[in-house]
Amino acid sequence: MTVRFGYEVGTGKPVEIPLRHMVITGQTQEAGKTTALEALVARSGVQAVAFITKRGEGSFGGARIIRPYFEEHTDWKFVAAVLEASRGEKLKFERPWIVRACKGARTLADVQKNVRKAMETAKGLAGDVYLMLNAYLDDVVPQIGRIKWADTVDLAPGVSAMDMTGMGTSMQHLIIRSTLDWVLEHAEHTVVVIPEAWKFIPQRYGTPVRLAAEGYIRQGAGLGNYLWLDSQDIAGVDKAILKQVPVWILGVQRESNEVKRTLAQIPTGIKEPKPEAIATLKLGEFYVCHGTNITKTYAQPQWMSDAQARAVATGEVPVAVIQKPRERVRAGDYGDYVIVEDTVTPERAAQLERENAELRQRISELELRIGDKSSIYEPPERSPSSNPAVALTLDREVVYDALKRLASEAPAVLKVLAMRPEIEVEVTRETVRMDGKSLRGRVVQLLAKGFFDEGCLQSHVRAELDRRGASISDAKNLPRELDALVELGFLTIEDGKDAKGRARKLYVAVPDMKVNIVKAA
Repeated sequence: MTVRFGYEVGTGKPVEIPLRHMVITGQTQEAGKTTALEALVARSGVQAVAFITKRGEGSFGGARIIRPYFEEHTDWKFVAAVLEASRGEKLKFERPWIVRACKGARTLADVQKNVRKAMETAKGLAGDVYLMLNAYLDDVVPQIGRIKWADTVDLAPGVSAMDMTGMGTSMQHLIIRSTLDWVLEHAEHTVVVIPEAWKFIPQRYGTPVRLAAEGYIRQGAGLGNYLWLDSQDIAGVDKAILKQVPVWILGVQRESNEVKRTLAQIPTGIKEPKPEAIATLKLGEFYVCHGTNITKTYAQPQWMSDAQARAVATGEVPVAVIQKPRERVRAGDYGDYVIVEDTVTPERAAQLERENAELRQRISELELRIGDKSSIYEPPERSPSSNPAVALTLDREVVYDALKRLASEAPAVLKVLAMRPEIEVEVTRETVRMDGKSLRGRVVQLLAKGFFDEGCLQSHVRAELDRRGASISDAKNLPRELDALVELGFLTIEDGKDAKGRARKLYVAVPDMKVNIVKAA
């Protein structure tokens, strides 16, 4: 099975990659790795599980969040691996003590009990090993008891992500390890995406994830289960696992040594690009390597159409011109139209009007160059009647050349044309200045404090004003002032009832109306 990755830079030819184990590299925030991975999952139709490891991480923002899955292991190889991960170095001669600590244990809490018992009599080197192991378990065992774990890995089509933020690195290792084991045993046609592979599958020492990944990458392909590694740093990733990865996606690197390591991953016998070619890759551009092929490719985002992605790859349209479709923002949307409410200052409105006039003039000039008299915008000095010979058909090459010029001379216009139609509603906010001692001023003060948020009858307002020392004349004029605030847009009149069930006006504050109280100097 192959999956559309994107389009070749320069030619616009489609680039397909096999659905296999894969590694994607590139400078974080500069390469566009997550966007490429999300698109590959969507177009392949597989289900994928990813991991969010730290706060503020922008990866897989559209994924469905699932509860983390964890299954305890107490075999000595597993415990040795987690100890290596916590120490950041390979164990040398400590294994015999670890084997003794794991004997008869069913949980890591049991292992810790054995360790603490052994610490009572252990001395010298043995005491140091048990001390280190106990410190690791002090970090992990309480977390295991605090978290409500999922019974299974809750997979679904698309990307599902386990949020591990707030957990220690040691606990994150255990969760990824458990997920790999579960997917290998229970799932098919599933991709597991491991972030920061240099940290979870390091070259210099063992980790729980590295142990599980070795088995997963050897056995998973037969079930359609694949491992995708995301790592900015290639040098730190375990080479035994990298050797079994047939698909490499190489993104931009700036540091010279990392550029060299990136070029070293290109298959032997294929002409390597120059180092500056790796350093100058743009956002979304990658060298795609599999088999004997290497292709500089623009990775097509999930939301971008084939025609748009091809135009970006060939350089006909800058990627900045093509906007990601806006998500529906609230229940007021209808179809492809989005209702936008905003207030524009007079200065901003004048600026927009000037920019709009300039763009219209440039469009008119471009239309005159290509001989199109059926203008999409007719300025006042031109009218259809002044051009009786209207050319309704245009040569395709003429239109193509005109669009290319438009892309370079007025990209903002194309940006507007590429967006969904919108209805922009300019809302004018009423500003009312008044004396806080007047009746209307007192009512507005109640409005600002939320008195009308749930709605209230005229009698409720009168009672509150009386409590605040209102006069008899205030009570007589209250209905007039309330109705005036309705006309100004601060209140609405709804159907209400008094305590005896009789129909009465209910005055309710308009939710979006802002009330600013300005104190007199």
